[in-house]
Amino acid sequence: MKPLIFIFVIGLIFLPRIAFGFTASQVVNHQAPAVYFYPKEFDKLVLDLTIPSGSCCGTDVLKAVTIQNTGSAVDIRDIDKLKLWRDEGKTGFQGMGIDKELGEFIFYSQNNSWYLKDLNQTIPLEGLRIFVSAETRQGAVNGTTFQMKIPQLSDQNQSGTFDLGDLGIFLESKNNGPSDGAIINSYQQTIYAFLYDELSPKTVITDPKDNSTITAESYKILGLARDQGGSTPQWVKIRINDVWYDVNPTSSNYGTWEYNWQNITEGDYTLKTQSADWLGNIEIVGEGITVTVAFPAPPAEEEEEVEKTPPSPEATEGKAISEMTVEELKAKITEIQQKIIELLTQLIQLIQSQISQLQ
Repeated sequence: MKPLIFIFVIGLIFLPRIAFGFTASQVVNHQAPAVYFYPKEFDKLVLDLTIPSGSCCGTDVLKAVTIQNTGSAVDIRDIDKLKLWRDEGKTGFQGMGIDKELGEFIFYSQNNSWYLKDLNQTIPLEGLRIFVSAETRQGAVNGTTFQMKIPQLSDQNQSGTFDLGDLGIFLESKNNGPSDGAIINSYQQTIYAFLYDELSPKTVITDPKDNSTITAESYKILGLARDQGGSTPQWVKIRINDVWYDVNPTSSNYGTWEYNWQNITEGDYTLKTQSADWLGNIEIVGEGITVTVAFPAPPAEEEEEVEKTPPSPEATEGKAISEMTVEELKAKITEIQQKIIELLTQLIQLIQSQISQLQ
């Protein structure tokens, strides 16, 4: 091998692994719609993305995410919290109690970014759908806007891992991104500040899950409730098919609640919830969830293989034939056959004796 070629080959062996970041075009931007946000609201969608796996032929792990607002809403003053979610339940964003909450972002004032690290969230080969939701402050300024983005990758020390001040999405594979530009939501969300709280609470059923099957005659239904707009829930009810029932709070202000569903019969059921706050704002009933109640079939009784002994003649003595069991009938037949044999033997002996005397 020529010396130059040898040196080149050796160099390839000892070169560090090169990471190839993903581009903005490899991220599917499902777009958060243009809507109004009100003060003290939560679960308000600002980003809806499917991010790719950085592995060419397998799964990856999401380690850190940073986001920035390019709208006029001021961090901390208008924006109270930003949360990251993984899609779960029905496709699309539902938020509290339905989608999987991955964590709450931390604001970093040095570059006006919000970061969330140490995630360890698996990214399937086909990608992971994530959401970012916002919560607004009580004193949010009317007319200010949200327009969130994932900034272009900035790995200051080129380590491939997230450090405070870095920007973008960081993966376990270190194929981080977006390498060629920011991912920006196309629409803005605008804060509309009202004089009076006109927002109703939000309630969800957390157990059972939608389209699940219940196999018992009683079931403890669990749920969450939280008020939008700054008040607290006054009551929460659950509707099972067409009948409404009061639920029992298991924490303050119905933050968590339960309903003990008793004497359930088999069939399909639609479960819906509703709540109201202390200002009289009543929640609009949603589509709810559907469950099926189906009891398992009883297990088949296994026949024990027990050696059966024929009953004694005394057991069937004086018993009518119609009252006898199969085994008793078989024993009776055997008994009669034996008596017939004995009588035939006696008859043959008698005949032989008579013949002898005649001779």
